[in-house]
Amino acid sequence: MDSHDEIEIADRISRRRVLGTVLAALAFLGVQIVARPVFRSDGYGASGWRAYAWPFNASLLLLLLLPIGGYVWGRRVRALVNDEVSRNNSRVATAAAFWLAMFMALVVYVLPPSVGLTAREAAYLVVTPTSGFALLAFAWLESRALRDG
Repeated sequence: MDSHDEIEIADRISRRRVLGTVLAALAFLGVQIVARPVFRSDGYGASGWRAYAWPFNASLLLLLLLPIGGYVWGRRVRALVNDEVSRNNSRVATAAAFWLAMFMALVVYVLPPSVGLTAREAAYLVVTPTSGFALLAFAWLESRALRDG
């Protein structure tokens, strides 16, 4: 594989990563809006594997922010896909999501005690929007970089 082919493959992977990240984040947020597994009162979301499906899914989605992809295509393509701009975009999106998480945590803290949130519900209210925000911010920054690039 010559250098030109590696650059084309890396560009294609980078563009697909943006679309895949947006679709994954929107699907995640959409399911959370519809299902809200933590807030179900019938015990459906707190039993068996369902109790761990949301944190497992959120963890896997957050891995999309790490520069670890592209092992199938080799070291050179991986370096092109996870270049300095991409790593910086990941850092910026993660930092912005951190501040959103701090804001959400403070909001959850000041909610009236009559709301009666459990620890799982509070974690859900912090992690779900910030995970989605981090992924969408990263995808937006990446698409902007690819457009400018």
